[in-house]
Amino acid sequence: MVGGIRFEHTHRVIAGIVGLMTFMMAGLLFKFEERRWVRNLGFVAAAAVLLQALLGGLTVLYLLPTWISVIHACLAQTFFCLVASIAWVTSASWKQDRGGSDPKDTASLRKLATITTCFVYLELIIGAIVRHASGKGLYFHYLLAFLVVLHVLLIIRRTAVSESLRKTLLGHALLLGFLVFSQVFLGLGALVFKYLLSEPSPGVAQVLLTASHQSNGALLLAATVLFAIRSFRA
Repeated sequence: MVGGIRFEHTHRVIAGIVGLMTFMMAGLLFKFEERRWVRNLGFVAAAAVLLQALLGGLTVLYLLPTWISVIHACLAQTFFCLVASIAWVTSASWKQDRGGSDPKDTASLRKLATITTCFVYLELIIGAIVRHASGKGLYFHYLLAFLVVLHVLLIIRRTAVSESLRKTLLGHALLLGFLVFSQVFLGLGALVFKYLLSEPSPGVAQVLLTASHQSNGALLLAATVLFAIRSFRA
């Protein structure tokens, strides 16, 4: 196998391993987890990985149609957030997060965290469209990036000024700040290589920057989802 076929085959092998592990996780949750809603999360994750496999097959069968590729990309991020959430709610830290914060502070933080999560997910959708539709929607991508940065900064400020929230959530808020600014710089780097240098074919640096930008975006989305969950838990 040569060129992209090698990477595509590796992608499928890893996807198969992830699928098997997801089914094992769902089975273990069904057997040992007492909370019904957590067991349901496991079943949803198993259904998501099956749907993801179906969409992956359709992208190959129909030669990468834009709308299927975009849905495939977004579902992958959704699945990642589901698994991250399951990992969090089944951890020892889940019990330690409960209560202890000022209700007024947590009420405003919950709203802010929820809005930020929606912006990050919408940014993910637009990013997938930009990637699979040859740059369409790029300016909307920039606008959403600005809104995400702004809201993460507001989260950090809101968490830092509250003594009760500062003890439990400031570290997580600062992680969001690190991820969002890393995302901005990685995006700028990918932009320079793709649109300003205009190389005839993607080089190693461009591929690494683009892949890092996408991977960091997934981490940012999952971290934002977990922060929103923790803000409700607090």
